[in-house]
Amino acid sequence: MLFNSLEFLFVFLPIVFVIYFLLVKFNLIKFTNLWLLIASLYFYAYYKIDYFPIIITSLLFNYTCGYFISRQTNNKIKKLILVFTVLGNLALLSYYKYFSQIIDVLNNFSFVHFDTMKLLLPLGISFFTFQQIGYITDLYRGEAKHTNIIDYSLFVSFFPQLISGPICTYKELVPQLQDNSRKKINTDNINAGLFLITIGLFEKVILADNFNAFISNAVEYNVLNEFFTSWIWAFAIAFRGYFDFSGYCDMALGIGKLFNINLPINFDSPYKSIDISDFWRRWHITMGRFLKYNVYIPMGGSRRGELRTYWNLFFVFTITGLWHGATMPCILYGVINGFFVCINKLWKKTQIMMNKKLAIFITFMSLVFISPLIAIRDISHFVISVKTMLGINANFVPVHIQNFDFVFALPNLSLNALLFAASFIIVFCFKNANELAPEYVRANSPKLATLIALLFVYSAFSITQGSQFIYFNF
Repeated sequence: MLFNSLEFLFVFLPIVFVIYFLLVKFNLIKFTNLWLLIASLYFYAYYKIDYFPIIITSLLFNYTCGYFISRQTNNKIKKLILVFTVLGNLALLSYYKYFSQIIDVLNNFSFVHFDTMKLLLPLGISFFTFQQIGYITDLYRGEAKHTNIIDYSLFVSFFPQLISGPICTYKELVPQLQDNSRKKINTDNINAGLFLITIGLFEKVILADNFNAFISNAVEYNVLNEFFTSWIWAFAIAFRGYFDFSGYCDMALGIGKLFNINLPINFDSPYKSIDISDFWRRWHITMGRFLKYNVYIPMGGSRRGELRTYWNLFFVFTITGLWHGATMPCILYGVINGFFVCINKLWKKTQIMMNKKLAIFITFMSLVFISPLIAIRDISHFVISVKTMLGINANFVPVHIQNFDFVFALPNLSLNALLFAASFIIVFCFKNANELAPEYVRANSPKLATLIALLFVYSAFSITQGSQFIYFNF
């Protein structure tokens, strides 16, 4: 089930909300977490029932291992269980995410051939696996407690954050789930939640999804050798990725708010970043935090000398690229970001201050330049686009604006120019939804509420065919 679907917005979510607070009303608070767990597992299984045994197996495996870690007093045995659990999680993730791709790579060599086995990529497997690894390591360090099976399972599978994050820690989520004082109607939270859901839905349906056809058609029609078309294509990919993930994050936080659960902010206007390091502190914030505490710091972080620090940073970003997919474009995306972060760290040592607007511009343009790597499968498309954007062997076919559309040399290729211009304005001139939500609640304005309601209705009924959020694939 997708957040951007009519069955979720008008059937699933209202039913879950109403029954949850009816349980509270009739003094059945002890069943509220069980109800949310049942709803979350149904939400997961609804998308594809074949995925259901995988998440159940993962939940039981980690819960059992967590039990033994919490009961173990021998530190060596405790550490052994931790290593076994982490490796088990990584093995499950690697098998489903990379095995088929590795077989395809091996089959490209003429001297070897294996029967291709296309495995299902379970929805959200990266996120519920990483969340459980984080829990297990926190449990080992004494920063989490081994709770009952219902609360643990809900912590992992809570449907607003199950598919694409945020990746929550035990301390962020479990105490809220167990706090009965939160289990009451809170009109401020409901207003904030509906505002965030509306803005997120608008970002996904009206903004992000309307870039899809142009992005795919530009590749299909082989026009990436046209200078202006190639640049518009790269900007379109950057904006689609921005609004797609921002839309998901806003909706996730908004849905959590309806149940008085404050999920961690996972997206904070990343295209306003002053450098690439700042970007990665604003984009998928909880993923960066997970990699910092579970990869970067265990590798030594910045404690083992300058050269080792740069290597650790570069390695973490290479892993980030591999996490996006075991394809050359994704790996190259991670490598380039690792290189950028290291260069940025060296630049800071010079203590040369750059104008803030110029810094934002350079950072944004760097991101636009490499953004196609996440959207393509064939590295040759990226090479062509880069050469074209640099003016190398490029065809300078003019692009006109007519009837609010870009007019390209190829009649079948089209992109709404107003959408393109509005994307710049929204990204760089507006506050993000997390900043606006408290202001909206404080205003308590019927006119604003009516406007948000109309925007929700317009966005909801603009859903023609629910498209996946991009991070569903990771």
